Amino acid sequence: MKYFLLVLFSIGCFFTNAFICIAQPNYPPPSGVWCSCPPSTGIGSGSVVPAVATKSYVNGILIRVVWKDIETADNVYNWALIDNQIAAAESYGKKIALAVGTGPNSPDWLYNLGASSMSFTLPFSGTIPVPWNSVFLTKWKEFIAELGDRYENNTTIQLVYMTNSSTNGFEMQLPYMPTPSYATLGYTDQLVIDSWEDVIDEYNSAFPNHYLTNDFHPVNTSDAVANSLYSYAKLNIGSRYGANAWWWTQNNTTVYPSQYTILQNSTTENNFTGIQMAASGESNPSAFGTGGMPAALNLAISNNVCYWEIWNNDITSGNFDSILSTATCTTLNTNETALIKKEITIFPNPSQGIFQIKLENNTLKKIEVYNTIGQLILLKNKLSETTCEVNLINNSNGFYFLKIQDHSGAITIKKIILSK
Repeated sequence: MKYFLLVLFSIGCFFTNAFICIAQPNYPPPSGVWCSCPPSTGIGSGSVVPAVATKSYVNGILIRVVWKDIETADNVYNWALIDNQIAAAESYGKKIALAVGTGPNSPDWLYNLGASSMSFTLPFSGTIPVPWNSVFLTKWKEFIAELGDRYENNTTIQLVYMTNSSTNGFEMQLPYMPTPSYATLGYTDQLVIDSWEDVIDEYNSAFPNHYLTNDFHPVNTSDAVANSLYSYAKLNIGSRYGANAWWWTQNNTTVYPSQYTILQNSTTENNFTGIQMAASGESNPSAFGTGGMPAALNLAISNNVCYWEIWNNDITSGNFDSILSTATCTTLNTNETALIKKEITIFPNPSQGIFQIKLENNTLKKIEVYNTIGQLILLKNKLSETTCEVNLINNSNGFYFLKIQDHSGAITIKKIILSK
C-alpha cells in the first residue's frame, strides 16, 4: 500500500551508494505559531483548547499523548484519544503536530515482559525503560508501526515527533544519576545512538508522507549523541526532516551551544526547523532573560527558525497577540543558501570592530546584524554593491549574526565574532 501511495507525492531522488527515492509531503513545511498546549490525557482533557484554536494566527496545535494511554495492554490499542484530538482540530480548521511520549509514561505491561528499567529522583521521580534494551525497542517499534498504519495518510497531522525512552519521554536527555547506575548498565554513547537510529528508521518507514522532527539535548553530559543523530536523520530522511529545540530561550543558546549549532545548521540544510518555548512569557518572563518571550521569538526568527510552539497561556492571555499575529519568518532555500555561502567572504573574522563583506558574482541587497538575544542592532538596506563594511566598534565583545541577502533573493546567516 505504501508504494502505491507514493504517486500522490512528489519524489526526490539522489545518489549515495545507491539510487534512493524519498517521498515528499504535498504540503509546505509547518511554520508560524503553533500551540504547546496541555497534554491530552486518558481521563478526557485535550490539547485542542478552544480559546487557542479560535485565534486566527494559530496554525496548529501540538498533540501530546503517552504510550500507556494508547496501548493499554500488549497489542491492545485505544486510538480514541488521538482520533478525538484530530477531530477537534479539524472542527477549528487547524493542523496538528503529533508526539507520543515514552520514558516515564511507558506502560506497566512492558516491564512484565522483561524490559529493564532505570529509576531516578532528579529533576523529578520516575522510571523509564533502558533505551537500548531489546524488549523495549521491539515493543516500541511495534507501536510506531501501528501508529503509522493508522495515521500515515492523515493530512490534519502535519508533523510527527520521533521520540524515544528519555527522562520525560519527549525530549532527548537521560536521567541524572539513575538506579542502576550507568556503569552498572554498561552505558556508552554508542548504545544510545544505536537505539535512536532504530527508532528513527521505524518512524521514517511508518510516516513516509509527513515531516519528521525530534528534540536535541545533551545526553548524559555528552554532545556526541545529538551530533551523530542529527547527521543520521538528515541523511536517511532527507528533506522531510528538521531539528527541534524544546528548550528555547535566549539564555539556552549558550547553555546548549552544540544543540544550538545543530538548529542553525538545520535552517540551511533542511526545509523545516522548529523550537518550543521553554516557559510561559506570561507567567515566567524571567526564564527567557532580557526581553522575555518576544526576544526569544525574535532570536528564532533571526536564525530563520520558522516553526514556533508557544505556551497556551501566552496565546489565551491576549497580551502577545500583536507580536504573534504579525511575526514573519523566511525559511532558507537550501539550494540558494549553498550557492550564496560559496560566494560570501567575511574578513577579518574575528574582528576588533570592522567587518568587510564581499559577494562574488552578485550584488548585496540587505545586511542585518543581530545580537545573541535576537535584537536587530544594525541594518544596511537598499545596497547595490558587491562589498560592504559593517562597523561594530561601539558594541560589546561576543557573537553576532549577519543575515545577508543578495539581489537574487538568496539569504544566508553567518556568525561573526567581535573581539577588541
